[in-house]
Formats: sequence, structure tokens, C-alpha cells
Amino acid sequence: MMAAKNTFAWMVLTMGLLTSCGADVSGTPTGVAEAFYEEMAAGNIEAAKSLSTPETAEMLDYIAATHCTEMFHMIAEGGASDERVNDDSARVRFVEGGGFATVPLVKVDGEWRVDFATMMKGYMKPEPVRVLL
Repeated sequence: MMAAKNTFAWMVLTMGLLTSCGADVSGTPTGVAEAFYEEMAAGNIEAAKSLSTPETAEMLDYIAATHCTEMFHMIAEGGASDERVNDDSARVRFVEGGGFATVPLVKVDGEWRVDFATMMKGYMKPEPVRVLL
């Protein structure tokens, strides 16, 4: 009888540890952002795409090919320092070599996803051309 109780206790403890190791990162913007940078730093582009909006996922092969993996390592190692949530959008700040990197996220089908595409569109707004004659 005592052996059965001990076996059951070990099974419960083991299941608890296994469950905590496979934590659901979709619950928080910080969890998704940290997982995204860890996957990019490790070169796991497909895994990073699964943590991104569809538009951002389309950009990741290019981003990975043109940016040093050291940047992703540095951000991932720095860790998240702040999270700001506003309804279905969020921003997570990471400590980065004495500065900060800000990661935008949005909810897609109820789950947080990294949204670099929207941020990039904001930077790429066309400027009016002024011609002086």
C-alpha cells in the first residue's frame, strides 16, 4: 500500500515538472516575445514563424538572412524588461547592449503573435516628394 502511494506521488511530481517545462507561451506577450527571440537566435526560423503574425512570418527568412544571429542572441540573453498591454496589442521591451529593443505583438485568433510587419510598414511610409524648380 505504501509503495502504491509513493509511486502515485512520484507520478504526480513528474507530470508537474514535465508540464512546467513545456509552458504555454501563448498566454503572455512577454512569453511569446522571449520564445520568438530564442528561436531566432537558435536559427529555428520555422518555430519563430509559428510565434509571428502571417505577415511577419513572410519576412523572417529575409530578416534571418540579413541580420546577424548575434543580435538575436544579445536580445534573447538580455531578457524582457517591460510589458505594456492595450487590449489586443502589446509591446515588450528587452534590454539590449545598454539600450532597448521593443517588440510589438497582436492577438491573432486569441493568441499573442510578434508583429514586426506592422512596425516596418510604419517606418516605410512614403514621404512626399518636393520638387523645386
